[in-house]
Amino acid sequence: MGLAKTIGSNKLEIAFILPLLIFIGFINIYPIFAAIISSFKLPSGYSLLNYQILVRNNNLYGVIGNTVLLTALALTIEFALALATSLLLNRAIRGRSIFRTIVILPYGVSTVVSAIAFTFIFAPTGWYLNEIFNVLGLAHTQINWVRGPLAFLSIAIADSWKTFPIVMLILLAGLQSIPESQYEAAAVDGASSLQQFRHITLPGIYPFIMIALIIRAVQEFNILALPLVLVGYTPAFLGTLSFSIYETFVLGSQNLSSAAATVLLAIVMIFIIVYVTISNRVTGGEE
Repeated sequence: MGLAKTIGSNKLEIAFILPLLIFIGFINIYPIFAAIISSFKLPSGYSLLNYQILVRNNNLYGVIGNTVLLTALALTIEFALALATSLLLNRAIRGRSIFRTIVILPYGVSTVVSAIAFTFIFAPTGWYLNEIFNVLGLAHTQINWVRGPLAFLSIAIADSWKTFPIVMLILLAGLQSIPESQYEAAAVDGASSLQQFRHITLPGIYPFIMIALIIRAVQEFNILALPLVLVGYTPAFLGTLSFSIYETFVLGSQNLSSAAATVLLAIVMIFIIVYVTISNRVTGGEE
């Protein structure tokens, strides 16, 4: 009775919201459940055979390992860049607003455009990085940056350049939330800059660090366009979960690609649960 009364008194609001809910359900929710059901589907019925094939023939554990490796490399690089940049921008320096705008620009660049730009940097012969190494005498042969284990490093660097601004903004928000009085009190007690960073700055921005890294980890697990453009169609070096989904779908194995997508969804959901938990702690939601 209470529900019917609530609906009756909010008919206009429900009429406006209902089309949006139907749209979200049809575009976002229905495909998820359809893919999960498809992952168990066989011509003869339903079973776990697609997941068994994924583990046995598609080297699922190796694919997950490659995805974790790429994610760890990218997060390490972009976190180091973001932390250094946010510490600099948190200081009262001249031209800080201009510098902040310049730093954010890479995030607005299209993924494909940034990947193409980095192909000129990491090209095996005659381009920027190899030429710099030759001039400095660090290498006497052309290094192939987009093949073998170096491909993961090249992808991580290219992706970090584009995405570190979002991590930097989150860390900068954390730095600006720390009261200046804490640093003043520490300075009066004789604490050095390193001690202040260790005992005030890091604990103060720790929740923001976790949120930034989890957001980026979710995005990194879904990376596809940048390595596909930068490295090319080379399954040996692009064995990530997203690439596995792409490859199996292109080859016509829709049910197998649905199984790979379901595995990726489960991993991403774990990250989301961790993210929501930490977000609630940062905002005081658990109190």
